Amino acid sequence: MFSDSFGRDITYLRVSVTDRCNFRCQYCMPEDGVDFEERQDLLTADEIEEVVGIFVDDGVRKVRLTGGEPLLRPDLPEIVDRLTDLEGLEHVAITTNGYLLGRKAEALADAGLDSLNVSLDSLDDEMFEELTRLGDLERVLDGIETARDHGLTDLKLNTVVVGGYNDHELEDLANFAIDRGLILRFIEFMPLGDQQLWDGPGGECVPANEIRSRLSERWTLESDSDTYGAGPARYMRLHGPNTPDEGHPLGIIGAVTECFCNDCNRMRITATGQVRACLADDHSLSVRAPLRTYSDTDERRRAIESVVQRALGQKDRSHDFDLEGSTVTDTTMSQIGG
Repeated sequence: MFSDSFGRDITYLRVSVTDRCNFRCQYCMPEDGVDFEERQDLLTADEIEEVVGIFVDDGVRKVRLTGGEPLLRPDLPEIVDRLTDLEGLEHVAITTNGYLLGRKAEALADAGLDSLNVSLDSLDDEMFEELTRLGDLERVLDGIETARDHGLTDLKLNTVVVGGYNDHELEDLANFAIDRGLILRFIEFMPLGDQQLWDGPGGECVPANEIRSRLSERWTLESDSDTYGAGPARYMRLHGPNTPDEGHPLGIIGAVTECFCNDCNRMRITATGQVRACLADDHSLSVRAPLRTYSDTDERRRAIESVVQRALGQKDRSHDFDLEGSTVTDTTMSQIGG
């Protein structure tokens, strides 16, 4: 099993399949975009299948496909289909902005996708457009319903809470999720990349305890021991207006103020095959190099496992996020792979 120098086992792998995106979310990418990688430098479907298979053999049980925007990749259903056939892999998920979901949902469901997360940062058309720059709220909402119609009912919503922008919508977003029986996760805004991405005043992190405090003005909050997945969200149940008798689950990812590094079970592979042991650390090593260097399968496996172990050996005990917004990496979220 892959594990780091602090004894944390890696059971969850996030794989970026592209660095391209059809949105330009203010907390993720500059308005003019970034210098995208050449397509021949991206991992192929064969390469993704092989490297993920090695991770699965060494203990990974859940894989999440990210971007950029993963639905921009034409062979994404094929990739999902290949991964779901890997013996030992228990769960394949996707995180998407939802813009193309209406067109792609049926193919993804047919490929065996287990679950998906859809980014939904606002229910207000103007705010949604301001935060995403190129987004279309109505199309995203339609995509969510289309996905559910095709049986993709294990669907969660992700909201990055940005002070001064969408933090006044917490109650509306929670009610939206409750009405549809969906799990919503509020995510603290993280200081990644150049903070001059913003068109106007820079975003601010709204601490997890403040999010809970605002929710408690409307609902009674009960701690929920269920994790609803392999990620870092901490869950509670909302009791009160509009909720069922058993309450409704809601998660908060407090990456900045409520560090969950002690329980980290994750690694990331970028679209070009760079292995990152931590979202907040620019140290990375390439698995693409051995994939394209060695013709012998066993040699490739040994080389890739060596790369992963070296990357894990560089992993710190904890990240350096803080509420002052100190940038811990110059790499944007879209380039890392969300």
